[in-house]
Amino acid sequence: MLILKIRELRESEKLSVRQLSEATGIRWNTLSDMEKNTAKHWPPEHLETLMKYFKLKQIDQLIEYEEELG
Repeated sequence: MLILKIRELRESEKLSVRQLSEATGIRWNTLSDMEKNTAKHWPPEHLETLMKYFKLKQIDQLIEYEEELG
């Protein structure tokens, strides 16, 4: 399963979901769903916006793969 690391990135910057939303222009409920891994899809433009905002150079700084058990 692919998991976004939004929460850990956001918390490292001491930001709330709403603050990140205001800074990136991504709706707060969309960010919340992406962070909780309940979003049905991750629009590429949102991923790019987050990469730029957090100044990430590698996609694995934003997305990680976690093996599903069972």
